[in-house]
Amino acid sequence: MSLKKENSIKFNFDVSAYRLIGRELITDRITALFELVKNAYDANAENVIVEFIDINPLTPNSKIIIKDDGIGMQFSDIKNKWMVIGTSSKRRERLSPAPHKRKVAGKKGIGRFAVDKLGDKLVLRTQKKNSAELLCLETDWSYYSKLEDSQLKLNFEDEKPFFTDVENKYWYDKGDKEVQGTTLEISQVNEIWTENDINRAFKELSKLVPPNPSKTNAYPFNITIKSPYKDFNNVKVKTQLIDFATKKVELTFDKKEGVQEILQYKKGSLNKIKVPERPCGFLKLTLYYFDQAAKSKYKKYFNSDIDGIKIYRDGIITTPFAEYVADQNKQKDILGIDKRRWSGFFDRFGTRDLLGYVEITDENNPQIIESTNRQGFVDNEAWEELRKFIIEQIVQLESYFKNVKKVERENTKSSLGVANQDLKTLKKEIASVKKEASPKVQAKLRSIEANLGKIQGSVTKSIKDYSKLEKESKQQENLFMSLVSLQTYAAMFSHMTKHTLGHILTGAEYFYNNYPNPNLEDRFISISKSIYKEMLKLRKGVDFMLKYAKSDTELEEINLKELIVNLFDNIYVDRLNEEGIKTIVEIKDNLILNYNRKAIEDIFDNLISNSIKALKNNNEKIIKCSSLTSSDKVTILFSDNGIGIKEKDKHRIFDIFYTDTAEEGGAGMGLYMVKTRVEAMQGNIEVIENEFRPTGATFKITLPFKK
Repeated sequence: MSLKKENSIKFNFDVSAYRLIGRELITDRITALFELVKNAYDANAENVIVEFIDINPLTPNSKIIIKDDGIGMQFSDIKNKWMVIGTSSKRRERLSPAPHKRKVAGKKGIGRFAVDKLGDKLVLRTQKKNSAELLCLETDWSYYSKLEDSQLKLNFEDEKPFFTDVENKYWYDKGDKEVQGTTLEISQVNEIWTENDINRAFKELSKLVPPNPSKTNAYPFNITIKSPYKDFNNVKVKTQLIDFATKKVELTFDKKEGVQEILQYKKGSLNKIKVPERPCGFLKLTLYYFDQAAKSKYKKYFNSDIDGIKIYRDGIITTPFAEYVADQNKQKDILGIDKRRWSGFFDRFGTRDLLGYVEITDENNPQIIESTNRQGFVDNEAWEELRKFIIEQIVQLESYFKNVKKVERENTKSSLGVANQDLKTLKKEIASVKKEASPKVQAKLRSIEANLGKIQGSVTKSIKDYSKLEKESKQQENLFMSLVSLQTYAAMFSHMTKHTLGHILTGAEYFYNNYPNPNLEDRFISISKSIYKEMLKLRKGVDFMLKYAKSDTELEEINLKELIVNLFDNIYVDRLNEEGIKTIVEIKDNLILNYNRKAIEDIFDNLISNSIKALKNNNEKIIKCSSLTSSDKVTILFSDNGIGIKEKDKHRIFDIFYTDTAEEGGAGMGLYMVKTRVEAMQGNIEVIENEFRPTGATFKITLPFKK
């Protein structure tokens, strides 16, 4: 017979829970206001009026009233939903009633506690359509606060009321059957609302729904602000339509075909291509880029700065982006746009250059989940992929505008050349006319010739200055490339130095402890040779590092096999041995390339580094480099039998900042640099079918060549 005795226990919420999920979770009153208006959206309201009465200075009559024409509530709603923390009703019923059928936004059931942030006392009046009764509820948040204070003075084990035990007064007034909706009348207002505060509320509420006409027509939702201030006396909040943008792109998807649109920059054009669905799910993205002139126009018109990309779920802004931050410079960079490495180089865009909105849905993106702390999203694969997706589109846009600037520079240079030639022609024609002209005209023409000479001198100087500036700019970019490559190599060099010095130290200790000893003479000779070899290796490593101080434009004859073998057998030898990686070099001994050494070393340095990461989890590990020459080109195949490159990623592996090895320290610069270096040599690089099937990757590099 079992002695097990079963009981049950009920968990109640402490009275301080209201403070934790209201005042302390929703830290800003603009956000609090935002939450309450969002509740009206969930209640199918088409019109919401936010009225501020006597809010500067505060008086006993100060009030904030939020009135909507939504579906209203009945007593059971008040009892089972309004005052229940974390009610699941919105999670179970994800659509609001017909005809709107909006996807409800407040899934966590805590937004209503935002009232506490605005004022201590609430009178709620609500009425369902065709009801003759107006249900009224009074909540005095100051009572909860006093109760909490008194409970803090009691012993932990003492009996005390819980949040759900506190009684709130309710009653019925006579209602109008034709009217429906809910009114929140908040009194004992906590803080003064200045005109600037109202302006901030106006701007934040304008972001509640995306600036997409089709959405706003499908779900009509009008917000009106009334306040004592002239500019906000009775003003309708309008979605801030994004005009003045320099470039707009829109990406969508085809769920039936299972494809997602993405951007791809190629040979001067920005195109949309279709790829398989990503782990983040199907989504829409509208992206606007503003150059300096466009930004100035935007700011002048809207009196606000460009503030990045926001995410909307089922037509309404997601919680992390609804959190108000007074100083735009302190806004959280949730998407990581400004945190990208090497900021300031490669014509990169930040959140002050881009406006946009990502549209996700519960149906297509169920794994993208707002975190409970309201500060971001749950860190999972779907969220990480969404973040990557957005960054990748920005990178393509950056590449496009980088080329636009390059073309503009070339056109300017060409125009200066044409102007210079026209001046020369004009001078010749004047010289020709001058011979037959009268002395008086000749004097005038000489004056004109002199002025033309000055202008031509200025144009010639401008062309030289322009060329010099262009050259310096290119040198800066090459230098930065080298620094990025140097960073990769520096990690390798540190590793090599540590091991080499360790071997030298072990040998030196042996000498210190045993020398002289005629019986160990052979051992001393062996250790001496070993120390010498280690010193040579260290010197080669230092020499390799010092090459970054040399010019990257000097050409020299390079024995390709020697260069590759040096990287394998000297520079990377420790790392390769540690990882158990076998290397194969099938290149003719006499293959000489006439290129810049630093550029060639950068290429193979990065390819080797990538292969080591790709081989991390293999049992048998191979890196192979082979070559084939013809009369006009040399083809180099660089392969490994690592994890390979996914088909869906092949189109973007050479993109700057794209990386699939972030956890191993990959910054997405290596293959971009390889491609840039190869193209600078008038060559080409591509991913072909790997020679180590079924796994692995093979890069095919083709360079112009003369035997």
